[in-house]
Order: sequence, then structure tokens, then C-alpha cells
Amino acid sequence: MKVTIVVAGLAILTTAALGQNAPSADTGKVVFDKWCTPCHGAVAPAGGLGDGALPGTSALRVKYNGELPAVLEERTDLAPEFIETVVRGGLFGMPITRKTEVSDSELEDIIAYLTRSNN
Repeated sequence: MKVTIVVAGLAILTTAALGQNAPSADTGKVVFDKWCTPCHGAVAPAGGLGDGALPGTSALRVKYNGELPAVLEERTDLAPEFIETVVRGGLFGMPITRKTEVSDSELEDIIAYLTRSNN
């Protein structure tokens, strides 16, 4: 019992000392809106290419043919490891996302946002 408390306390202190916070779905939504929504949003913004013309959403709509939602925010099956792998390594037409664009902590926030309904 004491060991568990000490380990938990050290983890909290280490996280605080490094300036890291627990991943935040709220922050993840903000980062997702900036970096991911232009391709993976539900609809194209007004004045854009029109409803459903977003490349990421359109590609997923074709790939899954209605078996899974094309809009990432509607998915409940996304695993954190998969999200990280695709964001950092790219997949088919999706380019890699560098840490200078989306930091590791921002990626953790995006993961928290996209997996919020899995918990």
C-alpha cells in the first residue's frame, strides 16, 4: 500500500516538475479543429468546396462504405496507438504530422478527444 502511494506521488511530482498535464479532451478539440478538421471535418467550411468535399472524410467514406463513420469525431473504435501511428507516420494519402506542427502533448490531447467516448 505504501509503495503504491509513494509511486503515485512520485509520478504526480514528476509530471508537475516536467510541466506536463494529463491529456485534455477540451484542448484536444481545439488542436483537432486547427489541424485535423480541414481534412477530417463533418462538412466543408462555408465558401469552400461544399458539403462532404473534405479529402480525409471523403476518403474514409469510400474506404468504409458506411460500415464505419467517415467523420473521425463520430468514431468510437479508434485506439490511441492507431491514432498516434497514423498522425506521425501518415497513411495512404494522409501526410505525416511533424512534432513541430503538433507536439507530443497536443497529440495526446487529440487522442483524449477522439477516444473520449471510449472511456
